[in-house]
Amino acid sequence: VNMTGHPEAVLARELALCYAAIALVTDRDAGVSSGESVNQVAVFAEFARNIDRLRDLLKGVIESLPDGRHGCQCRDGLDGMTPPFELP
Repeated sequence: VNMTGHPEAVLARELALCYAAIALVTDRDAGVSSGESVNQVAVFAEFARNIDRLRDLLKGVIESLPDGRHGCQCRDGLDGMTPPFELP
């Protein structure tokens, strides 16, 4: 299980960045003790099947993004705060 989603979301918030996580499930039996286990070949095959879905998702998201950051409140997330460092 990839556990990096939380720190990345926190860092994006600290930098007032827009952020969305995308997860590709490749091993549906991870953490399950009963049943048939999945081997590396099956995991990579599932990943390959996910690529087209990911491509379609990203294409749709990119096409739906507005020009600039109109209406996005992410950049205002630090209003009223004094960060302990200078943001880029």
